[in-house]
Amino acid sequence: MASPFGAASAAYILLSLALPSMILLSRGVGGTNIYSYKTESECQALAPSPSLVQFVDSLAFPPTINLSSLTPPQQLTLGAYRIMQKLHRDLPSTPMYAFGTSRETAISPGPTLLATQSVPANVRWENHIEDITHMFPVDDSLHRASPIHGGVPIVVHLHGGEVHSSSDGHPDSWYTSKGEVGSTFSSQNHTYINEQSPLALWYHDHAIGITRLNVVAGLTGMYIITSQKEQEFLPVGLPLVIQDKQFFENGEINFPSVGIIPVYHEQWCPEDYGDTILVNGVIWPFFKVLPRLYRFRILNACSARFLVLSLDKPGMYFYQIGTDGGFLPQPWNLTSITLAPAERADVLIDFSGLLNGVSIVLNNSGPTPFPSGDIYQMPPKTYDILKFIVDEEEGYREGLVEGDYVSDIDFSSLLMDEKPLSKEDVVAIRTLSVVEWDNDNHLPLIFTLDNHTWEDPVVQEPVEGTTEIWELVNLRINAHPIHIHLVQFQALDQQSFSSLSYESGNCSLQVPYGENGSCFIEPAKDPYIYQRGWKDTVITWPGVVTRVIIRFSQRNGSAFGFDPSEGPGYAWHCHIVDHEDNVMMRPFVVTPNNTLAALTRNLGTFVPSFS
Repeated sequence: MASPFGAASAAYILLSLALPSMILLSRGVGGTNIYSYKTESECQALAPSPSLVQFVDSLAFPPTINLSSLTPPQQLTLGAYRIMQKLHRDLPSTPMYAFGTSRETAISPGPTLLATQSVPANVRWENHIEDITHMFPVDDSLHRASPIHGGVPIVVHLHGGEVHSSSDGHPDSWYTSKGEVGSTFSSQNHTYINEQSPLALWYHDHAIGITRLNVVAGLTGMYIITSQKEQEFLPVGLPLVIQDKQFFENGEINFPSVGIIPVYHEQWCPEDYGDTILVNGVIWPFFKVLPRLYRFRILNACSARFLVLSLDKPGMYFYQIGTDGGFLPQPWNLTSITLAPAERADVLIDFSGLLNGVSIVLNNSGPTPFPSGDIYQMPPKTYDILKFIVDEEEGYREGLVEGDYVSDIDFSSLLMDEKPLSKEDVVAIRTLSVVEWDNDNHLPLIFTLDNHTWEDPVVQEPVEGTTEIWELVNLRINAHPIHIHLVQFQALDQQSFSSLSYESGNCSLQVPYGENGSCFIEPAKDPYIYQRGWKDTVITWPGVVTRVIIRFSQRNGSAFGFDPSEGPGYAWHCHIVDHEDNVMMRPFVVTPNNTLAALTRNLGTFVPSFS
């Protein structure tokens, strides 16, 4: 059978795991979207949030903790606490779960952790949430963290981090404030070796079955790796953590309490969209800037909302200089940026030449759900994110880029040494389906990856140092952001196919486009520009096979600075956290490569967690 990638000289194993005969109940691209999107919840008509005036509160930034300057060296303890936090001038304080060095300093988003490249850090993540039950309704029909004696389980995942699996925030490694733990728990002490390129990561809760609850409640924060070379050219930049929530009049978060099919899932909703936008924990803030060039690190920390960002002043652009995985060789000059949940964009915005007092609004035109939703049914205020105001006297003086033009920066000098990914090195191609299982009324019951759930035996067992292609087959009518732990990868291409023919078993994805029996309806296309570069999360479009190429090693081809075959293993999943919690997540384990390890592993970079 011909390879869909042409005459690759390397032999490969074709691992086709998407079985059409098993997915006759799934909804393909030809299905009818019967949800009502007149309200932002797919499950119930939530009461709208109080009418809050936009742009009356100044943007705030979480405190930054420099991990390389701690005493004792590189050791930090952060706790999760229940707090009250003021999010808007006219809204009462909101109960939240948040990270901090103490209850008094806890904030959501949590402190920005600043790491130095090649300087390991140890973070102890403690659970001080003393609630007997979660602040939101917990759905017992889901496979979830379920402590016998109550409490709020947590476990922290460093999203995008190359870490030992014992420090990865494995979903079953949860623990409560009373000491109950999950089946794979080993320690609250996580070691981050920080051998990656300068880039923006983020940390968030990852407890099995309740991730959506803990993330909406506030357990998130930014983690940035920098280097001396980077700081010669650029500031670290200013984090913009974008989230959506819904509120009651008393300031509490209004989270769905009735499921889409209550007799099956008493509380779970397929996707939860809030009608109120927050940036860095402030509702619709304003931000005073100088007429200068600024660097921003944008994170989509929403549960399900895709963001399509733009600036409302004609002629203004984003200069995107980096993605999830770090710097691009050259900036992209973009009028809009699409970010799925969990994706990051490293951007420069140039306010120079603007008159004092001019305002520019950061807009969002991402429909809910994405991309099939009706943009005109969105609550009007969710089009707005943040207002920039040019102020020559009071403009913020951090995050400024030296020089007058983006072209003054030599971005090629910021790229770390890396071994290019090559299809010639591919040893396995895995065809993996993204599936929704519906009831007779076409309402979703569960989401799966390749017709398997989290509890099913491990299927993906890549060998350390080898290169694979994963073909992600989206049978849904909406996009799914797929996140793969441990590694950075690159999107190869995307190719539309007939979902109906495929699900009926009348064609094959292993037959190239143009040949009899092929499911493909067009040739493969290059990924959209915002899907290029190194990534840890990729958008899989409906009715499209999205191909990514992955090498299970460091970017330079060397073995990791730890043994990835040890410990509980890793996960890959949809990062719409409502889907992730309803089993759209699969484990994978890395098989040892003793030859590569002997030649290139430097275990001296792995510092055991402190006790």
